[in-house]
Amino acid sequence: MSWPNHLTKLSNEGYKHFVAKAILFWILRDMKHDVSSEWKVPNGYVDLCDKTTRTLYEIEFHVSRKYRNQKIEQYRMPGYEIIIVDCSKIPADVEEIRAYLEQFVVPD
Repeated sequence: MSWPNHLTKLSNEGYKHFVAKAILFWILRDMKHDVSSEWKVPNGYVDLCDKTTRTLYEIEFHVSRKYRNQKIEQYRMPGYEIIIVDCSKIPADVEEIRAYLEQFVVPD
């Protein structure tokens, strides 16, 4: 389902989720990272996979500690770190969204 360095929108994604995913994808590609969206993992699909840093990003809204831990267990893959991107406090301004999402990015 995923092609390298290609952004995919699923039919059930809301626009806020897709905008957050698209901006995070843009940030990672600007860093020259090899990124796939809707990347297949053993128990589903993760929003973004940064193959450069071996990091999986899952964008979520309304994240409780229990839900976050469930997602980490669901998407756990040997050799990959998983980051749950909490978008419950995502700003409305596009530039502010970028700055907000940059705090979750794993650098080279």
